[in-house]
Amino acid sequence: MRSPARQQRRQQLIQQYVLSRRTMLALIGLACAPALEMCLGNKSYATAPDLPANQDIPTLPQKNNSAIQLERQEQLSAVRLQYQLAFRLPNAVRVATLPLQEVFDQAYKNNREILSQKIAANQQAFQQSPKPFVTLEDYAAVFKVLPLPDIAKTFKSNDTFAKQRLSGPNPMELTNVLSLNYNLFEKLGITDEIFQTVLLSQTGKADESETLNSATQEGRLFVTDYARLDSTHVTLKSNRFLTAPIALYYADRSRSHSRLIPIAIQLGQVPKESLLCTPMDGVDWTLAKLIAQMADFNVHELVRHLGQTHLALEPIALATVRELAARHPVNVLLKPHFEFTMAINALADQVLINPGGYVDIIFGSTIESSLNLTTLGISEFFNNFSNFALPNNLRQRGVDERSVLRDFPYRDDGLLVWDALLDYVSQYVGIYYRSNQDVIEDFELQNWLQVLRKSVSDGGFGIVSLPPRLTNRDQLINLLTQIIFTAGPQHSAIAWIQYQYMSFIPNMPGAIYQPIPTVKGTMQDESSLTHFLSGIEQTFAQVNVIASISNKVDIKAFTDFGVNSFQDPRAINVLKSLQDRLEVVEKQISQRNQRREEYYPGFLPSRMANSTSA
Repeated sequence: MRSPARQQRRQQLIQQYVLSRRTMLALIGLACAPALEMCLGNKSYATAPDLPANQDIPTLPQKNNSAIQLERQEQLSAVRLQYQLAFRLPNAVRVATLPLQEVFDQAYKNNREILSQKIAANQQAFQQSPKPFVTLEDYAAVFKVLPLPDIAKTFKSNDTFAKQRLSGPNPMELTNVLSLNYNLFEKLGITDEIFQTVLLSQTGKADESETLNSATQEGRLFVTDYARLDSTHVTLKSNRFLTAPIALYYADRSRSHSRLIPIAIQLGQVPKESLLCTPMDGVDWTLAKLIAQMADFNVHELVRHLGQTHLALEPIALATVRELAARHPVNVLLKPHFEFTMAINALADQVLINPGGYVDIIFGSTIESSLNLTTLGISEFFNNFSNFALPNNLRQRGVDERSVLRDFPYRDDGLLVWDALLDYVSQYVGIYYRSNQDVIEDFELQNWLQVLRKSVSDGGFGIVSLPPRLTNRDQLINLLTQIIFTAGPQHSAIAWIQYQYMSFIPNMPGAIYQPIPTVKGTMQDESSLTHFLSGIEQTFAQVNVIASISNKVDIKAFTDFGVNSFQDPRAINVLKSLQDRLEVVEKQISQRNQRREEYYPGFLPSRMANSTSA
């Protein structure tokens, strides 16, 4: 007869290693029905039992004995010596010296070399028989080896101009007038008469009852306001010109289709003093669109792309590696999404944002002014961090509802990916954090949060809008989902699409080379517009850098983590569930693209990268 002690020990082992029927069913559901938890509408957490002690299995520090806790602290002390801190911008911390484990791998280097050779061959082919840019169409001649973007065929179209607010490289600016925190019509000099005349010319329908006020109240008016480019923030180079335009759009929602109609562009922030152009103004309207596109180029590259992905993510990556031990589950989760980020930013220091680098050559403002815009963009991101979570950002801009803006590919496809990631992170967090108390007691996690939110002047990383403490799993899940989404899908959506729109100068110029007009009728025809655009040197600087940063050089698929692959079988099951769900998302987006007038690849999982790496 077994002794009570042996029976008790046997029962403990069973509880530790044998899966209950309920838990087994939950895991089968994870592996076989990745969308099940979404269909049920309930937030669920993985409840697999603890695995035996294994140094490759992530653990929470408070669950370890004192010897392992000491080992974790020693490891972090060594890492902090490797990852010492320096400043890239006043509010953007960088790694002082790039550690060996952060450099590009050989496959990445090989792919970048192939791309560089192709870019160089393209420029050399043009230089063999260079021709001046007499017409806008002449800019197509710079694409000798590189493919001519499709936008070169349609860039003059008003529909093409408007669609770029919805599915172009910068879908972050469009805002419903109802959602503005200021009165737009105090700074935009448009009248009901102008509005109705433009509507009639663009839709063929006269409706005197549709006024600016009624269209605003119906949620039909949208704006892109580039006020951050106002001259108070910017110092211009000689022979370069910049303004802060405002573009107004109307959502035409018929039963059969919907479209965004450009109504007017004001070439500055002061009504009456700044020229207002409409689609009826011929070549002046074409120039106004060029100037608005230039403004969008500046805000996209300096703020949304460089500031709010690349330079905002490196401080988070540094805090993660310096404050969370290698076996911490949050470190393990995030590590694949920081791969090569420090390396690509270090490369940018050498060729992109350095004096004489690409930013200095392409943009109209001085390098100091350009980087000041980036600094302001980082501050906006860090001071309002949760507002940049995709659902929150869409809601705050008043573009979250299909009833208001029916066709918005960035929103519609992005939310599919966001929801998949949110469920994935929820399942992953549930493996290691069985309760809110586990979050509260995780001292490494709380230290990580504290250094993230501490101001830069106090030795932190400056994300001051983060909460004082993490007190529950939902807080942690939302934070991690936003970090992963920003590093992978968001960067992929706004970066890999750039070549299609931003390499063709007449669609999105980096700078304007003639004074911003204040009156209409000074130009005879469109050939005059080439004087406002770049010459050969600046043109190739823009084409070359856009070609370089628009390609996914790291060929690993999204969720293929390579050397950073999970070792915990429970986490592997959760990752497999995400992969299965993303296959469904891929099919959904592909089906949508078949119905769309314009193909939108931004959030196709097959095109996304794990990290901000190019």
